[in-house]
Amino acid sequence: MSATFSYTNILHAVGQVLDQIGVKSIAITEEEDGLFVEGFNSDGQLLVQMRYDIPALYDLVYRSEGGVEEIHTVENEGVLHRFLANHELVGASR
Repeated sequence: MSATFSYTNILHAVGQVLDQIGVKSIAITEEEDGLFVEGFNSDGQLLVQMRYDIPALYDLVYRSEGGVEEIHTVENEGVLHRFLANHELVGASR
C-alpha cells in the first residue's frame, strides 16, 4: 500500500504530539530517513528530542488522519504513553 503525505499532514501530526507535552517552540530538521524534532519550553530550555523515521511518521500521520477528535478516548490516552516509551525527555525542571 503506497501512501503520500504532505508537509501539512506531517507537521499537523507532529504538532499534536508537541502540544500534548506543552512545547512552546520547536526546531525541526529533515533527515534522509525522517525528521529530528526538538521542543523547548517558554524559557528556551530543551524539553524533548524526537527522531521519527519514515515508518514512525507514517504511523503518526495515519493515526492523526483517523478522524478521532476527542481527546479523552482510550486510543488518544495512549498517545502520550507511546510517545514517552519511544522518545527521550530531557532537561526536566523541578
